[in-house]
Amino acid sequence: MGSATDHTPPVTVLAEHVSDHLSVFVVAEATDAKRPANGGLRLLNYPSDEACIADGQRLAGLMTHKHDLYGTGFAGGKIVARASDPEAVKEELISVTAELLESLDGAMITGCDLNTSLEDMERLTALTPHVLAAVGSPVDASAATAHGTLGAVEAVLGNKLEDAEPGRALVHGCGAVGGTVARTLVDHGWTVFTVDLSRERAGFKGATPLPNDCPWWELELDLLLPCSISGLIDASITAALRTKAVVPAANAPFQDPQLAESLRERDIPVLPDPLVNAGAVIADSIERFSPEAWKGAGAEDVYTFVRDEVRQRASKYLNQRDQGLSVGAALNQVAAAPRTEPIGLSFGETE
Repeated sequence: MGSATDHTPPVTVLAEHVSDHLSVFVVAEATDAKRPANGGLRLLNYPSDEACIADGQRLAGLMTHKHDLYGTGFAGGKIVARASDPEAVKEELISVTAELLESLDGAMITGCDLNTSLEDMERLTALTPHVLAAVGSPVDASAATAHGTLGAVEAVLGNKLEDAEPGRALVHGCGAVGGTVARTLVDHGWTVFTVDLSRERAGFKGATPLPNDCPWWELELDLLLPCSISGLIDASITAALRTKAVVPAANAPFQDPQLAESLRERDIPVLPDPLVNAGAVIADSIERFSPEAWKGAGAEDVYTFVRDEVRQRASKYLNQRDQGLSVGAALNQVAAAPRTEPIGLSFGETE
């Protein structure tokens, strides 16, 4: 059976803008408007254009796996922008990105990412239709990702949260995704430790915020939920971890993929991050391919759909692993088959 893990299509720079203060690169699979590439617009102070492009290639590759895994109907892509003063170039960034998207004639669709907001997407939508960010909708893309993460948690627990026995969890990163996950666990009676650069985000009612220099990896945990940065978990942290499972909402949370394998060798389940954090792209698939159902749906309808889809796929993955399949083989078994209809159409069919 074909799947996301059978091959990795090459991703290249499809369009670019380079100036002395702002560089923007559209990095994606070579595709067209019938199966557009999809990935967010990320703005950072990269050290060089080469570093910016390299990050775009890495992220677009991750998006390819995520889209193929869930059969979203999209190809993989990312827009990466480099500026020494990100806030100072926002207006120009929106204008430049619109021009690049228009030049690709629908082959790339974007949304929010690091240092870009829904307000930015609203401005971009006024200039080009090639945006999927739930603009004008009650749905929040970050909330969709959070609910997908909760579905993955339920797969690990083997039960829905309301039926599972509460345990001890640590959420690293309490932003739009991690904050929702942490609060939901607290609401279901869990003891939740939080780590975040913002004490305000980490210190909500019911949580146990930890100092940033606290060795959180030494805590006895039922769940570790990395929801912050890529490369969070290094070799020393991996060796010291005392958790029963890792459910990462963050992309590539391990500095080296082999570190995740070392945990699996200790019988600690580690879900692959594209399996966990696909909520936003599943929502994008609904918005793109079931527009009428999308318009008539409430936010909770979308979140429930996302949560159920991730729970089901993550549960199948864990079952395949229990039968002795490798990570890659298990992902092959649960990935959407090629040429199936986009997952977003399933939402329309259930309405």
